[in-house]
Amino acid sequence: VIPGTDSKLKTEYLLLSSHIDANGVRNPVNGDSIYYGADDNASGVAVMLELARHIAPKWQPERSIIFVAFTGEEAGLLGSRHYLTQTKKYPVDKITAMLNLDTVGRLNNSPVTVFGTGSARELVHIFRGASFVTGIPVNMVPDDFGSSDQAAFIRAGVPAIQLFATAHEDYHTPGDTIDKIDSAGLVKVAA
Repeated sequence: VIPGTDSKLKTEYLLLSSHIDANGVRNPVNGDSIYYGADDNASGVAVMLELARHIAPKWQPERSIIFVAFTGEEAGLLGSRHYLTQTKKYPVDKITAMLNLDTVGRLNNSPVTVFGTGSARELVHIFRGASFVTGIPVNMVPDDFGSSDQAAFIRAGVPAIQLFATAHEDYHTPGDTIDKIDSAGLVKVAA
């Protein structure tokens, strides 16, 4: 948690998340039973941790920022749903927005896709501005398809988005390996 500096706003929170579980060991595909999860979702965890490492010593945000890694996403959003029931210290009604990093490792030349920009009217403007400032193209999708932890927060009434790179044939297969991760794309997602 990076505590907010504004006396009135520091009890409001921006939640930045990723999920730490992959599909583990499953039925063999092409002789391999280990589902490495380099993109889904070690890529999201890597970006979240790097953001925390770079932001914590430099930023003094008005609102507090919570970094959280959920587990159980692949089993039905278990971690994020549990988090929402355990929020005495950081109440749900004080979370102003949730940004979820999931499957962000294969951006290449594609725009960063932002699912759920329709969950709050301000989000489309925020990401349009972020795209303008960074020069990184953004594909805004108003709907959320319930594919990751942000869905639990949207259902709880919290504006939430998922940052996403691209779909690929290695999704949920043993082929989701680190050698296919676009490290320059991870930097773009973080920006």
